[in-house]
Amino acid sequence: MDTKKIEEMIRIYPEKDKLPCPVAHFIAASLKVDPEVVGDVATVLGVRLYQCQLGLFGYGRKGVSGYKILDRPVEVPDEVLEKIRNAAKDGVITCRELWDIADENGVLRPEAGNAADSLGLKITPCQLGAFKGK
Repeated sequence: MDTKKIEEMIRIYPEKDKLPCPVAHFIAASLKVDPEVVGDVATVLGVRLYQCQLGLFGYGRKGVSGYKILDRPVEVPDEVLEKIRNAAKDGVITCRELWDIADENGVLRPEAGNAADSLGLKITPCQLGAFKGK
């Protein structure tokens, strides 16, 4: 796909040089492209992704309490914790897997992110390609 339409949709978002994760996913769904393509275009444009739907980043200033919305008491059913634990491989679970578990079990995505974090799991890769090369 020509990235011009993606660029156009990113640039019309009212916050200069910032794009929330849900908006990036909306752009991807609207244009029927993989979310990582939108993330890559955002990176090329110097647009920073924020408000991760799993609560991992983009809430407040980096390095300051509230930057991520994890570290809350985990309040998901034990069977959901078990599904997250079983989906993880070598201490890693993907963003997509967490989304699917949350959506299939009626759990909010940030709750699933928090649950994975409480289990000591690393959540990667990001569907939008955040943290590439880190």
